[in-house]
Amino acid sequence: MKLKKAVVFSENPAAVPGLCAVAAALADEIVVLAVAAKGAAEALLPYASKVIWLGDQAEGSMIEDYVPALAERILALAPRLVLTGTSSRDRCISARLAVRLGAGVITDISGARIGDDGTLIMTRSVYGGTASATVRAAAAITVAVVPEGVFGEAAAGAAGRFTESPAAPEKNGIERLSVDVRQEERVNLSAAKRVIGVGRGLGAGKNLAPVEAFASKIGAELACTRPIAEEEALMAKNRYVGVSGLSIRPDVYIACGISGQVQHMVGVNASRVIIAVNKDAKAAIFQNCDYGIVGDMNKIIPALDELL
Repeated sequence: MKLKKAVVFSENPAAVPGLCAVAAALADEIVVLAVAAKGAAEALLPYASKVIWLGDQAEGSMIEDYVPALAERILALAPRLVLTGTSSRDRCISARLAVRLGAGVITDISGARIGDDGTLIMTRSVYGGTASATVRAAAAITVAVVPEGVFGEAAAGAAGRFTESPAAPEKNGIERLSVDVRQEERVNLSAAKRVIGVGRGLGAGKNLAPVEAFASKIGAELACTRPIAEEEALMAKNRYVGVSGLSIRPDVYIACGISGQVQHMVGVNASRVIIAVNKDAKAAIFQNCDYGIVGDMNKIIPALDELL
């Protein structure tokens, strides 16, 4: 049993295929609403039944200014489910949409299904990832906020229909004066088949070079725990994996110098194989891995590199 229709929207077109993966499992028809460059909107056609292009974002506007237009089109489509991402803008939009639609909001979902009675049932992380809650949607429309990578990415199929429905942003007393683009490397950890994650066991920043060399040799992407990205600033925040970061599902995840706290493991527990390297034989990571090596990652990784 599936829902008749689901609507997908994100301020970031790159997040839409992942949202469509969720929609495809729950609904027969997937409608994407896009406020973006026309080319970016058209690129979403293989993932949806229909893409409705509202136009490119107007100069001086914020994406939140399009909430009235989005709500109007969602009400006309009459879906049971609206899916959006977890960026700060998407979260803001989900709340505003819920008010206008009279909808319920379920955040940070990690699982979803349709019950025998046709109701929408979702699983979400609670208490910082230490537990999961199962909730049943009670409102006529549910807005679900989906972390990137939790459900993988929808397979591209035959292109859906593309329609144009021009919309203007609603002025709300706030005007965007300028945009400073953050210079940040582009990485798609959600699609990576091999990932090496580093934690506090890395130590000094100079120790990252051997890990990068090893990752390059085995064709792996680099990821990290929250302290490495946010406290030590040794890696970009878009490489942070965990309860409030990315969720990944590679074929192989190598956890180096990571203690294995649940806040991190919730982001990697869908990996097919987890290999842990930690000098603390009692580290929690060894209770959550398939293979474990007790030792200093800064000695183990170079040693493994030499064997290749």
